[in-house]
Amino acid sequence: MDTVKIKQNAGKVVSTLLLACFFIFILIPFVMIVLTALKTPAEINDMPNRTLLHRLLPDSWTNFSNIKAVFFGYASQLNGVPFYRFIINSLIVTFFSLFPSLILALTSAYGFAKYDFPGKNILFYLFLGLVMVPMEMISIPLFMVVSKIKLINTYVGMMVPSFISAFGTFLLKEAFEPVPNSYIEAGRIDGAGEFWIFSRIMVPLIKGPLVTFVVIKCTWSWNDFFWPLLVVSNEKMKTVTLGLSKFSNDLFKEYGQLTAAVLISIVPLLIVFIFCNKNIKAGLMNAGVKG
Repeated sequence: MDTVKIKQNAGKVVSTLLLACFFIFILIPFVMIVLTALKTPAEINDMPNRTLLHRLLPDSWTNFSNIKAVFFGYASQLNGVPFYRFIINSLIVTFFSLFPSLILALTSAYGFAKYDFPGKNILFYLFLGLVMVPMEMISIPLFMVVSKIKLINTYVGMMVPSFISAFGTFLLKEAFEPVPNSYIEAGRIDGAGEFWIFSRIMVPLIKGPLVTFVVIKCTWSWNDFFWPLLVVSNEKMKTVTLGLSKFSNDLFKEYGQLTAAVLISIVPLLIVFIFCNKNIKAGLMNAGVKG
């Protein structure tokens, strides 16, 4: 018994150390972004002549000049367009593309999970095959369609590829399947319609996976770079990722402003993750549980 306990304790210690190392490895880049954003150009350029502690820490913890310059568009790379404009554009695209994607994913997942119809499995695997198709493969015909219907440099044009999510259908189908059909039958016996059963009974039962999908979808939309790069040329219509690309210039040496832009861009996603953290963990755990 003592040997078993020793092995268990040793396993816990090793697991804790590995998790701590992994956490530190992930945390260090974020800490460095914050610290660099608070430094002046003189502090950054003079780093080789400074002590190790002064290389890491800023001279002033209240130096928000880089953040202000980026946020209000004073940075030379932004050409007078404030970074908050990019934030607003990304919020609009992310928020309004989420609803059609969520509705289509929920209804298709529910249909595949709880209804039987000819060719269901074949259709599902074909639909799931969309995950395997890279965006670059369909970008040219999709761009031609968007261009023909005059959606270049518009919010709708940026949202079009995000309306359908094969991953969302798969994730929510896996969440719907373990839910007993007796819930549906009880609703029908009580005289409830199919839409009422779907919206009032079934959807609330998969809250965890649903929130997980919302967070993942928001992250994908927020971080999308390729499609906005194709359909947006107007400076005031650009998203966060396109705004960040303005700082990726070999001649640009304002690393404080670059890290300030990165810091500003991750704050909205960080807020979403903090508020949805519990539901995300529950959703990811329950999505793989059957019965």
